[in-house]
Amino acid sequence: MPQASDPATRRAVDLLVGADGVHSRVRELVFGPEERHLRPLGHHVAACILTDAELSARVGPRYRMLTVPGLMAGAYALPEDRLALLFLRREPDPALPADPVAALRRHYGELGWILPETLPRLPADLYYDQVTQVETGSWSRGRAVLLGDSCQAVSLFAGHGASMAVAAAWVLADELAAGDLPAALARYEERMRPTIAEVQAFGRRFVEWMAPSSRRRIAARDWLLRLAALPGVNRLFLNSLSPGDPGLITSRTGHLASRGQRHPA
Repeated sequence: MPQASDPATRRAVDLLVGADGVHSRVRELVFGPEERHLRPLGHHVAACILTDAELSARVGPRYRMLTVPGLMAGAYALPEDRLALLFLRREPDPALPADPVAALRRHYGELGWILPETLPRLPADLYYDQVTQVETGSWSRGRAVLLGDSCQAVSLFAGHGASMAVAAAWVLADELAAGDLPAALARYEERMRPTIAEVQAFGRRFVEWMAPSSRRRIAARDWLLRLAALPGVNRLFLNSLSPGDPGLITSRTGHLASRGQRHPA
């Protein structure tokens, strides 16, 4: 496998964009070890897809979940007889188990629902990771800049990760079009950081709704979910579970105008 020092792996570029996820290699090379930038949220998450016509039909396309204090298992049907599975477990230690499948079977093995049928069939290469956010002191250095989860991960508790990454790409391109690379990268970060901070804060607040730590909290969440199904209530409920609208998606002209600055002709 080629090494980073091999001539074949070297490229002369105007800008290197690291959009390679929470465990970004670009971030590690430019900004240092990943433990400096991760903010664990006290949970482990796992996900996989199984193919089983009977289970897929039984669960159906609506997301269903089983929750006990500290553990949540969810599932929903996909096309072609497939079933998506999600596991969320409260775990203050961010270190991952040596055998994730064995850990899932140990923690969820006493629960019912579809778990006795699915746990024995979990694939060895299922997705397993800690739930974390990413916080870095700066998003750019020289001609390297970070984008998406590599610097802005909001976690599955907040959602909006894909939309935030798309928005960040749009803002970065908008600023780069104005020229002056260092200034463009600084403006990109200035425009995006407040929104990312807001969504991350929302994610930390939402932990107890998605993964309740007690039966009382589980009962309260389930009651609110039933209430949200009532006509006229669902929109209010969804609004309460979403971060505010900071007006991020505006052109650079609109952004400068909102700050009372003149836009160069």
